[in-house]
Formats: sequence, C-alpha cells, structure tokens
Amino acid sequence: MNKTVMCLVVAVATALAGCGGGGGASAATSGSGGTTGTGGTTGTGTPSQPATTSVGAVNATGADFATAATPHLNQQAYFQVTGSNLPAGVTLSMDGCADMNTVSTSATEVRFKCTPVGVAGTRAVTVMDKPGGTTLSTSSVAVQAATPAGDDVPLPMPTYGFNLGNSLEAIWGYSVPTQAVFKSAAKSGFNAVRIPCAWMKNADAAGNIDPAYMAKVKQAVDWSIGEGIYVMINVHWDGGWFDSNIGDTVDPALDAKVRKVWSQIATTFAGYDNHLLFAAANEPDIKTPTKMKTLMSYYQTFVDTVRAAGGKNPSRWLILPIQGDASWIAGMPADSTPHRLMLEFHNYTPSLFTIIHEDQSWGKAIYYWGTAYHNPADPTRNATFGEEGDIDWGFQQLKEQFVDKGIPVLIGEFQAASTPGLTGDAKTWNSASALYWNKFVGDSARAHGLSPFYWSTPNAPFTYDSAGTITSPDVVSVLTGGAAPPPPNGAPYAVTGLAATGGTGKVSLAWNAVAGAASYSLYRTSKSGSEPATASVTGITGTSYTDTGLNDGTTYYYRVVAVNGSGASGFSTEAHAATSGTNPDPAQFSFETDARAWTPSGAQISGVATSTAQHYAGRQSMAVNFGGTSGGTSSVDASYIVVAPGAAVTFHVWVPAGSAITTIEPYATDYNWGWTSNPTGSFTTGAWNTVTLTVPPTAITPLNRLGLRFTTSGAWTGSVYVDSIDWTAP
Repeated sequence: MNKTVMCLVVAVATALAGCGGGGGASAATSGSGGTTGTGGTTGTGTPSQPATTSVGAVNATGADFATAATPHLNQQAYFQVTGSNLPAGVTLSMDGCADMNTVSTSATEVRFKCTPVGVAGTRAVTVMDKPGGTTLSTSSVAVQAATPAGDDVPLPMPTYGFNLGNSLEAIWGYSVPTQAVFKSAAKSGFNAVRIPCAWMKNADAAGNIDPAYMAKVKQAVDWSIGEGIYVMINVHWDGGWFDSNIGDTVDPALDAKVRKVWSQIATTFAGYDNHLLFAAANEPDIKTPTKMKTLMSYYQTFVDTVRAAGGKNPSRWLILPIQGDASWIAGMPADSTPHRLMLEFHNYTPSLFTIIHEDQSWGKAIYYWGTAYHNPADPTRNATFGEEGDIDWGFQQLKEQFVDKGIPVLIGEFQAASTPGLTGDAKTWNSASALYWNKFVGDSARAHGLSPFYWSTPNAPFTYDSAGTITSPDVVSVLTGGAAPPPPNGAPYAVTGLAATGGTGKVSLAWNAVAGAASYSLYRTSKSGSEPATASVTGITGTSYTDTGLNDGTTYYYRVVAVNGSGASGFSTEAHAATSGTNPDPAQFSFETDARAWTPSGAQISGVATSTAQHYAGRQSMAVNFGGTSGGTSSVDASYIVVAPGAAVTFHVWVPAGSAITTIEPYATDYNWGWTSNPTGSFTTGAWNTVTLTVPPTAITPLNRLGLRFTTSGAWTGSVYVDSIDWTAP
C-alpha cells in the first residue's frame, strides 16, 4: 500500500506416551471430529461404523509422518496417532499449536499438522474420539525454540505476518516503533514482519542514505529477529521514484539508482542470515506485458547488486513484488544462487469493501462480504463480486504458476477494515464481515502455500509505543489462527480443517466438527473458486463424507459449510483432490460438475446448467437454456481466461432440430477489451458442431471475456449444449 492509494530436524524418536485422564483443548487447536452421515441432493454418503478404539502412541514426526522430529516454534509440526479401530473423528489438541488440521485418517493411523507458537517449553497433548467427546489419551511434548534459518528456508510456513505500516516508510513523517511492538506481536503468534522503508526520502541528492535512518531500520530488524520473527525490508512508495517510473524500456538513470540504493542496504546488512529478506519494491505500476519485461530488467539489477555485496547476501532470499497480471511474467531474473527468489503480490479484493468506504463513480461501497454475511436488511450493500471464490481461484493460480514450480509467493499486504460511520445492525454485520474476510484470506493463502502479511498501522491492531498494546484483539485472533465471528443471524461458526483424499471414482472428505451445527452442506466444482451457488450435497450429519460417482482422472474442489436453523456458516477454505485413472474430458472447460463460472446475458437465454442430456466427451455438458419471447442476440461467457496470443480456441456446440438459432458466434475481448469474433450460420442440427476462434497475435491477454453469442430468428424455448472448450498454443 502507498500514501496515494490509501527446520532443523532432530533425529530422535519422540513418542508421546500417555493414558486416560482429562485434558483441555482451545478452540484454535482442535482437530477434526465427529461421525459420518449420509445425505445430500447429489452424490452418495458413506457412513462410518462405530468400533472399540485404542490409542497406541502419539508421535511427533517430519512431513513424511515416518521420520521422528522435534517440534519447533513457528515451524510446521506433524503428529501421528496410532492405534486400532480409530474413528474418523479422532481429535488431537495441543496447547498453543495454531491451525491444527487433520491430514489423513484410517482405522490404525490419523495424521495431524499444526504450527507451535508462543514460547518454547512443554505442551499438553490430548487425543479425543471427537471434539468435546471422550478422552482417549493425554501426554506432553517439548517444543523447542525456532531453529536458525537455513540457506534454503525463505520463511516459516505457515506464516503469520504483519506490516510495520505507516512508520519507516511514511514520507509525511514517521512514528518509530519501540521494541514492545515486536514483543507483543511475537507473544500474539506473529512470526514474520514486513517493514516498508522510504530510502530516498532519507537520502541526500546524490542518493546517499542517511546513516541515522539506516540505524533506525537496523534497530527494527534487530528487534524483530531478537523475538524470533523473520523480517523483510523493502523499497516502499517513497514518493514513487521507482514504482511510478516503469516504462517500456530501461532508463539507465533509474537502473543506476536501483543499484546505488541496494548496494548500500545489502552492505549494511551483509552479516545477517536468512531471518532477513530483501524486497525490491512495493507496488510497481505495471499495465502491459512490455512494462513487466522492463520491471524484470530492473529486478535483474537488484539481484546482481545484492549478490555482489558479499557477506551472506549470495544466499539471501530476495523478493520481487508484482503488480499487473501474473501471466505476463515470462521468466525470472538470472541468479548466481539458484532457488533464492520469490514473488510478492497484494490482495485487497474487492477494494470497495476492504479499503474504499465511500461510493465511487465506478461502483458503490460494499459493507457486507461473504455469502453468509450478506445483510438481508441492506441488500444494496452486499458484495456481488470478489468474494470467496475469487480469492481461492486467484491464490490457486499463484500456486500453480509459481509455488508448485518451487517459487515461493508472499501476499505482502492484505486487509479489510470496518466501514466507519455505521451504527446498529449495519455496524454489526459489517464488522463481522471484515473479520471473516481477514480470516478467510489469511487461511486461504496459507492453504495454497502462500505467506500472508496483514497491513497493520500504528494503533491497529497494536500500538507502536512503549506498551505495544493490542487495540484489536479480535483482529489479532483471526490473523493468528483464531475463529472469525459467525454470521450475526445466529448461524454457526465456519468449518475448519477440510481435507480431501482422492480414490477411484470418489473423493473422501473430512472436517472439524462445529458446535451447534445441525448438518453440513458440501459444494463441489472442477475449477477452483467456481463452486455453484447451490450446495451439491446437503443434510450431511457427520464430519466426513465420501463423494462418489465422479469422473476418473479429474481434480475436484470442495467447500463445506455448517448449517443450523438460522442459516449457513461462512465457507471453509477450499480443499481439492484428484480421482485416479484417465480423465474422459480433459478440456479446459468440460462442465463435468457445474457451469464453471460461465454466465448468460441477454433476454433470449434464461440460464445455464449442467446436463447429462448431451455430452461431447465425459458425462455431461453445459445446457444453455433459451426462453425468449422474441428473436435477438444473447451470450454466455466466462471471464479472465489465460490464453496465449495467437491460440486457436475450439468450442463444441449441439443445436437441436427445429431451433430458432441462426448464428453461432465465438468471441473474445482481450485485457484492454479489444474485440474479436468468428460468426457462423453454417451448422448441423441434432449433432455436435465445432466452431473456432483464433486470438489475435497482438492481443494482450488474459482475456477479459471468452464466450459464444447466439442469434435467434424469433421466440424459442429449448436448449443448446456446449462442451469441451479447449485451446492450443500457437
């Protein structure tokens, strides 16, 4: 954000023996629990059978659940519960272990993961048959202090990060934080901090950084590391000398300035290990692929300069902040030390809810975000875009494009602030929505392997003075593993710990029990973030479910909500798993589970839905249902489609005999809304037709819209089917 916009593994067996007796579990650390129910509107539930249970041992392990390991603060810890006839709802709780989640379950072994926070020492461990149920064993485990950062460790994972915002980067004058800020943050469970810096504001005309300012930054870094907090420093807004001056070609003067700034910073901090990371910028203004190429040239200078500064800089992790579309990144800068570069993105989606609280010419301010948090008394202020699906889908794209290829990603800033000036129920619903957004975005980022950093400023959520007082304990709680408040209508808390495991034609799911939930509903899709508005399965009375009858070789994405008489909870984070075998329809859009975020527009089309009546491949297609009272033109399309310029897009369309369809027109609009289409009036009824569209080689992608327009000669009621939309690189 800128002023203008707003483990070291100890190879010793660690078996935690215990027996009987009491044991408490905090809400933040409970694992999955409950029994399995059968139910729903689609799919088949497979219930668990009760059995006599015995617990053999609780073992602290590595990520493979086979090698013994000692848990360390701020690092992912893994636990294995062994025994016989273990129920699917076995819960493990451990004092001060954030984000306790079930990884897998079987009758003889249940696996868990969590992140110890707080201080080193002995922690109580409790195994129960379900949350709040019968205690099966109690024991303890020693948690050691955080280990030094190895050369290959970028940040702890999961990350609970915050920003030292409006302080050392505040060019209008800053409030230098005290040591108490970092002590308070560490005690609260934060394990990483991003320190925005304004170097040029604190430099002379020749670009020499003021030693007094450098000392202030160094002090903040030292205090952070002293509390076991990883820290990153950057070049922030700083008058926009870098962020606002990225052109179509490299400016030698700006390139030299980048080199001079980072030479001084890297030299000063040369002796620091990988508890300290450098970020090259804040929010560079990038609106075209050409400017992205220029940005990467400047980042090459940044990388080369830091590596040449000596000390521990050759192995330091370096961060490349990105604005603009991630698909424009053609390649990473060359680096003399491999696997030490990461990317940074920010998330304020949707801005009309998170950081803009007044109506704009281009849209009204949003007060209520999240499907379960829409205020029925004030519907014009409910979010209609940018909700949970968009968050999950965006993070899934970053995971697939970068994290899965070994390039870590930070969400360097995210925050939703409550709307000022609201009173009564409006304030209650808005405050609950904001906390839910902060919880959901942080959890979704971590679930996708990303490292999130909350945008915090003086007095929010803690003071920067000598007390470091927490001013917003509810915000701190949701940022460090606590639960968000449930919807104000009395619906339950959101489901946590959703895990999915694929099999042959099925996916097995399990989640943590929610107090007060009468049942659970499940949402399914084969495209991240595009879960349907209506639940795929309802009335599940336990905390596990086997979704059957699925296509082979297909990845399915799921959410689960808890339901009671007042309504549904907020969404769980998304979980996914792939079925075994070969996918019968591997096209980009196959419509095997839902309409995949394709939406209609125009008077002739009444809606879209999946259907088994026709299919080009796989088992079903998308039915485009017509019900117009007169002829005309209507469309179905999807947004933000990453297609390479020059790619040929193929659509398969089935038109029934006797329809009023006269023209089928595939079309696309590029990133700048440039239009291209390829209409045809030549097609065969009662059969599958192939229509194509070539994206112009000069188009800037991703595509804002990709779709089909249909022209009818008169009133007609019937269905056209669309299936297997795919494309190939030019």
